[in-house]
Amino acid sequence: MLLLIAGIAAIAPWNVLALWPIPKSLQTGRAFLKLSHSFEIKANVDNPPQDLLNAISRTMSYIKNDKLQRLVVGRGANDSAAISRAPSLSSLTVSLLDGSVYHPIAVEAIKPLDKRSEGYSLTVPSDGSPAKLTANTTLGLFRGLMTFDQLWYDLQGTTYTYQAPVKIVDDAPAFVSFRLTYCENFEGLTAYFIQALSRIYAGYIKKFVRVCVL
Repeated sequence: MLLLIAGIAAIAPWNVLALWPIPKSLQTGRAFLKLSHSFEIKANVDNPPQDLLNAISRTMSYIKNDKLQRLVVGRGANDSAAISRAPSLSSLTVSLLDGSVYHPIAVEAIKPLDKRSEGYSLTVPSDGSPAKLTANTTLGLFRGLMTFDQLWYDLQGTTYTYQAPVKIVDDAPAFVSFRLTYCENFEGLTAYFIQALSRIYAGYIKKFVRVCVL
């Protein structure tokens, strides 16, 4: 089994990220970047709606508590030296584009498909300078937060990515009538699958099975 996993790891492309849905405009590098212990997500929005603040809070919680590890031999331990030397990202700034008239996420999410805007742009530099997420709507910011959350892995308490810089420009989910997110509705089902499958896949099943319809 170890030989099989090692073989897969050897032929797997470096640029594979556990993102769903996969952004169409995704650009990544090959540098390690870790999150500062004081990492924060800043809402650069006047009078932000409560559900946007809730989404930011949930994203912080998932990044801190999920502790997902890479599906490679040693779960990333071979990169511990590079991770320890990596620059630290201190913040992500979440902003609406100039001139945007915004509403709560819940209002944006039920608009007709031809009037719904879910696009976002996300930049995560490799040198530790602040990351930026921008969109025309709060729903777009929500989609971007979901993507940002999935960029990170854990190694012995350090949260890191191995593909900085990350750049996504004006992207949106391909299946706009559904959302893949962390939602409580399917926690029972998620728990069932986690118990049924081996530990090596548990975190990823928990990450992707939480599906709910808007």
